[in-house]
Amino acid sequence: MTSPPSPLREVVLKDKLLLARGAADSSARPQLDVLVSLVADADEEVRRAAQETLGRLSDDYCARLLAAPSLPETVARYFLHPAHLRPALLPALLANSACPQDAIEALAAQASPEILSAFLANLELLKTPALVALKKNPSFLALQKATVATPLPTTSEEKLAVARGAKPVPEAEQLRILVALASDPSEEVRRAAADTLAHLEDEDCAEQLAEPTLEEAVSRYFLDPAHLRPVLLPLLLTNRATPPDAIAGLAANAGPKVIPILLDNLDLLKTSALIALKDNPAYLTWQSEPQTEGVVLEVDLLEMLIAEAEAEAARLEQEGPAAVVEEEVVEGVQKKEGISGKIAKMGVAQKVKLALLGSREERGILIRDGSRVVSRAVLSSPKLSDVEVESFAALKNVDQDVLRTISMNRKFMKNYTVMKTLVANPRLPIDIGLTLMPRLIQNDLQMLTKNRDVADVIRKMAVKLSKTRKQ
Repeated sequence: MTSPPSPLREVVLKDKLLLARGAADSSARPQLDVLVSLVADADEEVRRAAQETLGRLSDDYCARLLAAPSLPETVARYFLHPAHLRPALLPALLANSACPQDAIEALAAQASPEILSAFLANLELLKTPALVALKKNPSFLALQKATVATPLPTTSEEKLAVARGAKPVPEAEQLRILVALASDPSEEVRRAAADTLAHLEDEDCAEQLAEPTLEEAVSRYFLDPAHLRPVLLPLLLTNRATPPDAIAGLAANAGPKVIPILLDNLDLLKTSALIALKDNPAYLTWQSEPQTEGVVLEVDLLEMLIAEAEAEAARLEQEGPAAVVEEEVVEGVQKKEGISGKIAKMGVAQKVKLALLGSREERGILIRDGSRVVSRAVLSSPKLSDVEVESFAALKNVDQDVLRTISMNRKFMKNYTVMKTLVANPRLPIDIGLTLMPRLIQNDLQMLTKNRDVADVIRKMAVKLSKTRKQ
């Protein structure tokens, strides 16, 4: 029976809703610090109301509050986040010395074209780190590139000369121009451009494919199976300018030579590409055959990873800006160092890749991860040693699914120490313990009868089996 809600909690919730709606005090205007804190509230209705109130506040009203020398850091960080920033408010934030410079620098590094214009109009307010970040911003680089882009040849003679490489073009724009000519109406021009592209050295293409201003047409050309070069694929997967649907299309049709490269860059693949890979007939064949190196992700692990990725995407979509604020607060409060800190900041796909290819110390941390797909990936790692499995079998702070998975692995269970350690682990599910117990030698069975940590039914069965063997 569900207990009724606490009257005190009801009062608190009503007060929060009034504050979130900006109606707590008719004599005062809504306060930004209060609203920003409520955007991260545990109650969805409060979060939504606070977001809506913030959205209704005028730019003039917000600008006055954001210009205050006592501006709280949480408010500044909220409005400096790309998801919440209004270009009209940027001057007030940049001019306020209370604004954290690392947040301004982060915004400058990823500002959209609209926000970029606001930055460029207020360059005198930027400190050196923000200016450096702005210069590296893909939108800024694209703007620069657009102003100096070499026009495409227009006459048939010029097109053919460029397509054949007889007429030089700027090195930084060679791929863009040749790819454009590779789809020219003239078959002769198309064939000449494709031939020139095919004969370009990988090194000549690599620098251009790594550019953050890489044009979509170029990335799509090199992701086409007909033009794909495996050595250049990691550059395209890493480049944020590469369209996700093109990567998904490649994953759906990848052959045995490309699949290992996709999996070695597992943490760069979006859910659409993972799903496409799972349904690729070549992948189903490839993963079932013994692989000598690289990441080998079994179908069930890939399905689990896809499910986790979809669940995470759904959570972020449902929680909206609140999720962003919560993550920023956690990141700002928790100051973790070393391997544990690095792992704590990773997404599930990154953890899975690390579990498969990382170090022993990293696997020791990841085996305790709350995600089943991560712990399963640890147990699937080609680098996993017998000594590690023995230590995992003894852990009393792991999910029972980890111990169950170990018990179901024939390779692991050939190791008697692993089996003996599992049975003595109080975390092992009782049904598995009862199944494995008859395989213990008499001395270990005797030790089990004295083990007060295991379940009574395990200990009693050990006593019974021990007596039976002595008869």
